[in-house]
Amino acid sequence: MIAVVTFTDPRPTALSIEREKALMEKHSTLIEELRKAGFEVLDVNERLGKYEALEAGRNFGIDSMEESFRAGQMIAGRGVSGVIAGIWHWTESNLVTAMVREAKRPLLLYADDDPAWAGTTCVTSVGASLWESSVNEYALNHVRLKGDVEKVKAWARAVEAVARLSRKSLLLWGAPYTLGMEHLMDDLPRLKRIVGDFIMLDQYVLVRRAEKLLSDEKLRVRVEEFYDWLTQETTVEFDDIMLTPEALRRQIAIYLAAKESWGEQADVSAVSIKCQPELSEVYGVTACLIPALFPFSRDAEGKKEVIPATCEGDVKGTISSALLFYLSGKPPLFGDIKYVDDEVVMIANCGASSLYYARLSENPEENLKATTIQGQCQGASGGALTYRTPPAEFTVARLIRRGGEYYILYFLAEGVEITEDMESKLKWGKQWPHTAIKNPLDKETFISAMGANHLSLVPGNYTEELRFTARLWGVKAINLEDSREVKSFLEG
Repeated sequence: MIAVVTFTDPRPTALSIEREKALMEKHSTLIEELRKAGFEVLDVNERLGKYEALEAGRNFGIDSMEESFRAGQMIAGRGVSGVIAGIWHWTESNLVTAMVREAKRPLLLYADDDPAWAGTTCVTSVGASLWESSVNEYALNHVRLKGDVEKVKAWARAVEAVARLSRKSLLLWGAPYTLGMEHLMDDLPRLKRIVGDFIMLDQYVLVRRAEKLLSDEKLRVRVEEFYDWLTQETTVEFDDIMLTPEALRRQIAIYLAAKESWGEQADVSAVSIKCQPELSEVYGVTACLIPALFPFSRDAEGKKEVIPATCEGDVKGTISSALLFYLSGKPPLFGDIKYVDDEVVMIANCGASSLYYARLSENPEENLKATTIQGQCQGASGGALTYRTPPAEFTVARLIRRGGEYYILYFLAEGVEITEDMESKLKWGKQWPHTAIKNPLDKETFISAMGANHLSLVPGNYTEELRFTARLWGVKAINLEDSREVKSFLEG
């Protein structure tokens, strides 16, 4: 929920019904724009009876310390993610400060570009006063915008995403780090500024459930029904080595076990499966259906919730994927940086990524029909889910840590069609899903800037939202399309 609250000049001699009607119109228009964009809005002035006050010839905007305190307390008690303060004309700064002190929520000061009223004067005055008082982190780190409703929506999406992440947990099956990759280790207590909590379960939880599904005659019906659905909806190419019918059934059992385990938890934003080597080598089958179907809207059991999923216990990658999901509402793709040259970055995950990217279709069946399951190139057995992502515009993001400090690397990417020539050069991991995007840098600089071998992306442009998110988290955002930012980061 986003709160919208409008202030006005409290001086008795400054009362102007014309001005107050203008403030009410601006306030109502902004709320309408936000609601049309899908936001739930708390109209603070309505709750305070300010529409009725205007009809009675009094101020529509908040004009007293008492009302400011009431507004702040109301916001604090209503599960609000962020506050937009309408500073359309002059108000006394201490009224806003009082509200912010009580509300304790991210704050945006907003005025339109109407030269008839003193919005510019007020935004700068109130903003300076919030810096001066610094009554809390939200006063100190507030955002100011003028005349750009689309940026307001971007800020609102960012505060909503940040709030949702902070109230939910990440579910990690298998403790990092995987295959000696030290960047998968993390400062989990510190990350609780971003994520609500971490639920860490041993992968044996999944193995035991999977074995029960396979050995119990009644329970095995679920596996068989899933097997029939998967072989009908996708193209399955069995072989005598990696992908046998029994190996696929074991992969299905692992997925169903993970689905059950996830269902037992409350308020989980995203999941990660370690897989290697305990599942892929020791148990003997890769867990590729988890990153393929968790972030997908359908499986054999019907329509389902989209849950961002990553591999190898990558905590920062899981946070990156969950953030992009909450900003966009789209299933996030997660994968390895498999190849880079001066023109192209190739992303291909170890066996599977969200099947949504097989066709980028809102119709799940179209994505499934474009997917081929064939033998993996690693692990003891199992199938990889193969597709080639069609070209589109993508927002790419990655939370990283260097020297103990967190950063968000991001850029807006243009998708590239994977040509026959590109396809012919693939060998290792050819069975994996591949996504090609234009390199925002040269290959040397791109590789130098990367703080991980994994990236996350979603269709659409959410770069403005990522910049706001970085401010809310108190981390630095590095736009890889901006050579100055990249140079500063690399030389820092």
